[in-house]
Amino acid sequence: MKAELEELEAMWLELRAQVDELAGERQQYYDLFEQASEAYVVTDEHGTIADANGAAVDILQRRKRYLRGKPLVVMVALERRTEFRRRLRALCERTPGAQASWRTIFVAPQLRMDVKVSARLIERERSVGGICWHFEALA
Repeated sequence: MKAELEELEAMWLELRAQVDELAGERQQYYDLFEQASEAYVVTDEHGTIADANGAAVDILQRRKRYLRGKPLVVMVALERRTEFRRRLRALCERTPGAQASWRTIFVAPQLRMDVKVSARLIERERSVGGICWHFEALA
Protein backbone atom coordinates (compact mmCIF):
# COMPACT_ATOMS: atom_id res chain seq x y z
CA MET A 1 0.00 0.00 0.00
CA LYS A 2 2.80 2.42 0.91
CA ALA A 3 4.59 1.70 -2.38
CA GLU A 4 1.37 2.38 -4.29
CA LEU A 5 0.92 5.71 -2.49
CA GLU A 6 4.50 6.69 -3.26
CA GLU A 7 3.96 5.77 -6.90
CA LEU A 8 0.78 7.85 -7.03
CA GLU A 9 2.58 10.79 -5.41
CA ALA A 10 5.40 10.54 -7.97
CA MET A 11 2.86 10.45 -10.79
CA TRP A 12 1.07 13.46 -9.27
CA LEU A 13 4.32 15.44 -9.06
CA GLU A 14 5.17 14.57 -12.66
CA LEU A 15 1.71 15.59 -13.83
CA ARG A 16 1.93 18.84 -11.88
CA ALA A 17 5.31 19.60 -13.49
CA GLN A 18 3.78 19.04 -16.94
CA VAL A 19 0.85 21.32 -16.13
CA ASP A 20 3.24 24.05 -14.94
CA GLU A 21 5.32 23.69 -18.11
CA LEU A 22 2.22 23.96 -20.32
CA ALA A 23 1.01 27.00 -18.40
CA GLY A 24 4.39 28.65 -18.92
CA GLU A 25 4.30 27.92 -22.65
CA ARG A 26 0.75 29.24 -22.91
CA GLN A 27 1.78 32.46 -21.18
CA GLN A 28 4.76 32.81 -23.50
CA TYR A 29 2.53 32.49 -26.58
CA TYR A 30 -0.02 34.89 -25.12
CA ASP A 31 2.73 37.44 -24.47
CA LEU A 32 3.89 37.10 -28.09
CA PHE A 33 0.30 37.58 -29.29
CA GLU A 34 -0.28 40.59 -27.08
CA GLN A 35 2.99 42.35 -27.92
CA ALA A 36 2.97 41.67 -31.67
CA SER A 37 3.27 44.76 -33.82
CA GLU A 38 0.71 43.24 -36.22
CA ALA A 39 -2.99 43.55 -35.36
CA TYR A 40 -4.72 40.25 -34.57
CA VAL A 41 -8.20 39.41 -33.35
CA VAL A 42 -9.48 35.94 -32.50
CA THR A 43 -13.19 35.23 -32.85
CA ASP A 44 -15.45 32.24 -32.71
CA GLU A 45 -16.92 30.93 -35.97
CA HIS A 46 -19.77 33.46 -35.74
CA GLY A 47 -17.38 36.41 -35.56
CA THR A 48 -17.77 37.11 -31.83
CA ILE A 49 -14.53 38.49 -30.43
CA ALA A 50 -12.70 36.27 -27.95
CA ASP A 51 -9.45 38.25 -27.82
CA ALA A 52 -7.62 41.12 -29.49
CA ASN A 53 -4.01 42.14 -29.16
CA GLY A 54 -2.78 45.65 -28.43
CA ALA A 55 -2.22 46.55 -32.09
CA ALA A 56 -5.82 45.53 -32.93
CA VAL A 57 -7.13 47.58 -30.03
CA ASP A 58 -5.35 50.59 -31.56
CA ILE A 59 -7.01 50.00 -34.96
CA LEU A 60 -10.48 49.32 -33.55
CA GLN A 61 -10.22 52.26 -31.13
CA ARG A 62 -12.00 50.44 -28.34
CA ARG A 63 -10.92 49.16 -24.95
CA LYS A 64 -10.07 45.48 -24.82
CA ARG A 65 -12.72 44.75 -22.18
CA TYR A 66 -15.33 46.30 -24.50
CA LEU A 67 -14.27 44.12 -27.44
CA ARG A 68 -14.59 40.72 -25.78
CA GLY A 69 -17.96 39.16 -26.53
CA LYS A 70 -18.90 41.71 -29.20
CA PRO A 71 -19.55 40.74 -32.83
CA LEU A 72 -16.67 41.94 -35.00
CA VAL A 73 -19.17 43.02 -37.65
CA VAL A 74 -20.38 45.92 -35.46
CA MET A 75 -16.92 47.49 -35.88
CA VAL A 76 -17.39 47.47 -39.67
CA ALA A 77 -18.92 50.46 -41.46
CA LEU A 78 -22.62 49.93 -42.09
CA GLU A 79 -22.23 49.95 -45.88
CA ARG A 80 -19.62 47.15 -45.69
CA ARG A 81 -21.38 44.81 -43.24
CA THR A 82 -23.17 42.71 -45.87
CA GLU A 83 -19.87 41.98 -47.60
CA PHE A 84 -18.22 41.20 -44.26
CA ARG A 85 -20.97 38.73 -43.32
CA ARG A 86 -20.74 37.11 -46.77
CA ARG A 87 -16.98 36.67 -46.42
CA LEU A 88 -17.34 35.29 -42.88
CA ARG A 89 -19.89 32.74 -44.07
CA ALA A 90 -17.68 31.74 -47.04
CA LEU A 91 -14.71 31.33 -44.72
CA CYS A 92 -16.61 29.05 -42.36
CA GLU A 93 -18.01 27.07 -45.27
CA ARG A 94 -14.43 26.69 -46.55
CA THR A 95 -15.27 28.22 -49.90
CA PRO A 96 -12.15 28.29 -52.13
CA GLY A 97 -10.50 31.71 -52.05
CA ALA A 98 -12.35 32.78 -48.90
CA GLN A 99 -9.09 33.30 -47.01
CA ALA A 100 -7.92 35.95 -49.48
CA SER A 101 -7.49 39.43 -48.06
CA TRP A 102 -9.85 42.29 -48.80
CA ARG A 103 -10.40 45.91 -47.81
CA THR A 104 -13.08 47.13 -45.48
CA ILE A 105 -13.74 50.11 -43.26
CA PHE A 106 -13.75 49.97 -39.48
CA VAL A 107 -15.59 52.69 -37.60
CA ALA A 108 -15.30 54.08 -34.11
CA PRO A 109 -16.75 57.28 -32.69
CA GLN A 110 -15.58 60.03 -35.06
CA LEU A 111 -13.21 57.70 -36.94
CA ARG A 112 -13.33 55.73 -40.18
CA MET A 113 -10.31 53.62 -41.01
CA ASP A 114 -9.61 51.80 -44.26
CA VAL A 115 -8.22 48.39 -43.32
CA LYS A 116 -6.86 45.38 -45.19
CA VAL A 117 -8.39 42.28 -43.60
CA SER A 118 -7.37 38.65 -43.88
CA ALA A 119 -8.59 35.68 -41.90
CA ARG A 120 -7.81 32.03 -41.42
CA LEU A 121 -9.71 29.28 -39.69
CA ILE A 122 -8.45 27.80 -36.45
CA GLU A 123 -9.11 24.11 -36.93
CA ARG A 124 -10.02 21.86 -34.00
CA GLU A 125 -10.69 18.19 -34.60
CA ARG A 126 -12.11 18.70 -38.11
CA SER A 127 -14.32 21.59 -37.09
CA VAL A 128 -13.94 25.33 -36.86
CA GLY A 129 -12.42 26.23 -33.51
CA GLY A 130 -12.38 29.92 -34.30
CA ILE A 131 -11.00 32.49 -36.70
CA CYS A 132 -7.76 34.44 -36.52
CA TRP A 133 -8.12 37.85 -38.15
CA HIS A 134 -5.22 40.04 -39.27
CA PHE A 135 -5.75 43.77 -39.81
CA GLU A 136 -3.48 46.23 -41.55
CA ALA A 137 -4.41 49.91 -41.44
CA LEU A 138 -4.17 51.52 -44.87
CA ALA A 139 -3.13 55.10 -45.40
